[in-house]
Amino acid sequence: MSSSAWTDESLATYFERLGSGEPTPGGGSAACVAGALGASLGSMVVAVVSRKSDALDWAEFASAFQALRDGFLVLAEDDEEAFRVVMAALRLPKEDPSRSARLQAGLKQAALVPLTAAERAVDLLRRLQTLAPNASDSIVSDVGAGAHLALAALRSSLLNVDVNLRALKNPELRALLAQRRREIDEAGSALCADIARTVSARLVPDVQAR
Repeated sequence: MSSSAWTDESLATYFERLGSGEPTPGGGSAACVAGALGASLGSMVVAVVSRKSDALDWAEFASAFQALRDGFLVLAEDDEEAFRVVMAALRLPKEDPSRSARLQAGLKQAALVPLTAAERAVDLLRRLQTLAPNASDSIVSDVGAGAHLALAALRSSLLNVDVNLRALKNPELRALLAQRRREIDEAGSALCADIARTVSARLVPDVQAR
């Protein structure tokens, strides 16, 4: 589904497709939608806070959140397409000499797309981390909600990395992607935990003080 297709399709229709028995969309696409929701919450917070504060370059932040949202929606389409490529290779006769190479190329792409989505989730979390102390008390909870959606996008995407990595035959590539996967997971987890602490301290300072 391209970004233009997302303009034409309602969430209700997408959820119907997601809940059907069809192979796509699936978990990878849903992870990207979670990321887009988190980025949209960031945009909303910027739109509200920028009217009362000049603490940050709000125009730059608004542009960044918009780009992240659009990027997640493009990755949702890319994830569906990568899965279709893998399935097309699997349907080839086993005696087809091109089958193995096509399958491995498809699996590589099917691992790289969610890895990219997870990287974008880290980018989103970094933005939200900066936003958290600058949001008003009345809206800082939305920063926290955006962070948890970003972490859900990250971890869900990494599950799709894992399922494709196990079928890759190239050990060097598998090790490289696995290392990058660990780094992304660690970075995202630390960022979300920091944002959660900041938000909780703003919302329930008495609890934090105990």
